[in-house]
Amino acid sequence: MATDRLTTASIRSAFKSAAATAAPSKLSDGEGLSLIARPDGTGLWRFRYRWNGKQQTLSAGKWPAVSLAEARANRNKYREDLRQKQNPSTLKKKARNGSTNTAPTFEKVARDWHASRKNRWRPKHTSQVIRSLEANVFPKFGSKTFDEIDREDIRSALKRMLDEGANELAIRVCQRIRDVFVFAIDSGYTDRNPADAVRRTLPAPEKGRLPALPPSSLPELVTAIETYPGRPETVVALKLLLLTFVRPGELRAAEWTEFDVNESIWRIPEGRMKRNVAHLVPLSKQALALLEQLRKVTGHGRYLFPSVTTDKRPISDNTLNQALKRSGLDGRHCAHGNRSIASTWLNESGNFSPDVIERQLSHEPQDPVRAAYNRAEYLAQRREMMQAWADHVEATAERIEAAS
Repeated sequence: MATDRLTTASIRSAFKSAAATAAPSKLSDGEGLSLIARPDGTGLWRFRYRWNGKQQTLSAGKWPAVSLAEARANRNKYREDLRQKQNPSTLKKKARNGSTNTAPTFEKVARDWHASRKNRWRPKHTSQVIRSLEANVFPKFGSKTFDEIDREDIRSALKRMLDEGANELAIRVCQRIRDVFVFAIDSGYTDRNPADAVRRTLPAPEKGRLPALPPSSLPELVTAIETYPGRPETVVALKLLLLTFVRPGELRAAEWTEFDVNESIWRIPEGRMKRNVAHLVPLSKQALALLEQLRKVTGHGRYLFPSVTTDKRPISDNTLNQALKRSGLDGRHCAHGNRSIASTWLNESGNFSPDVIERQLSHEPQDPVRAAYNRAEYLAQRREMMQAWADHVEATAERIEAAS
């Protein structure tokens, strides 16, 4: 017999505590039965047991629909299944679905979860979430059912990101896997969430300023870009990123319709900007020449820099950083560092107002109305500044070539 520990009074007290602290708490009733008390007043009964040497977790119902007495009855039934040498999870799955073939796949449920959430997110984030799953998760275990997925499947999906040092992306993807499992649990497709344990083993993201070379090291950066051994389109991307010093994500997802070569301007829509305010980027002669060169290769599609596998989405978040890493700048300069090297040189030159520089960096005023109204602020000065920076970069490249 189980040694019961919970009472109705202790459960009510736990829910009050969870609501006060805005954090769930776990209460044990003994013999594998526990209750997760959530701040919203709902709870999940869980039964933990071992099968073939592995720890497993099975739902025993939801509080308050399933009372304490009913949860204990479910626990006793599961324990009887174990005494009969049968896995209660397997029995429950068969009873729920009739056969294992009717269980939905991870990808199917993940897309349902994504559809249920996308109205709560900005379009840019909505797109990023599903792309991260399509690129990293679905190829690994998207076709599996939830009962077939274990911790090793999840670790395998995250391995490439971790090996490349993209710890923050790995953490975000793991969190999304976890959220899909929570959605599946609430939908009655599974009773477990192996992503919880995997998330606790991931390295903490590095904190601090992103690495950036000083302006004096511009020759090294230009050389690294010119000698990059990868795709020619990636070289163009690195050059454009240096000339425009926009955020990497703003360039990565750039579309041809955003560029007006007659006005020498790039109009980045608000949905792809950090503060959700549209931004203008004056294009130097050098930038226009790169666009003309690139248009012959990718101008037939939507994106300037489409993915290698499909032209329906742009290159990944990590493409440019990996290119710089392969060029010998790992840990010393990242794609975002182009903003720092350009900003530092422009400020140190003394030829341009700090306000003009900050405006071109899209460091928007806190007032969103003023920010939207002033998106063309200092445009004439910014044109002059962007051309001066491009001329400096070009002169640096010419000196390197002359010396070689």
